[in-house]
Amino acid sequence: MAIIIGPVLARSGGYRFYLWTAGKGFSASYPYRKIEDAYYARNSVIRTSGQDRASGAVVCQTLDEFVAKTAQPDILAAA
Repeated sequence: MAIIIGPVLARSGGYRFYLWTAGKGFSASYPYRKIEDAYYARNSVIRTSGQDRASGAVVCQTLDEFVAKTAQPDILAAA
């Protein structure tokens, strides 16, 4: 299963990161009050997806990179 992990972003109510997974589409993380907590949760998702070699996880460092990766036709066809 393909997964694309976005960067931590400041949003109303706290900090979040977004995921795109094949079959499920986009989902948002829990809104964290502290940025450190959001990065900890994101790193946990990265570590977990790294343990499953078949996942094909892509980690994006910027919002522009995340948007570009999720807009690729071959990624969207996998859904």
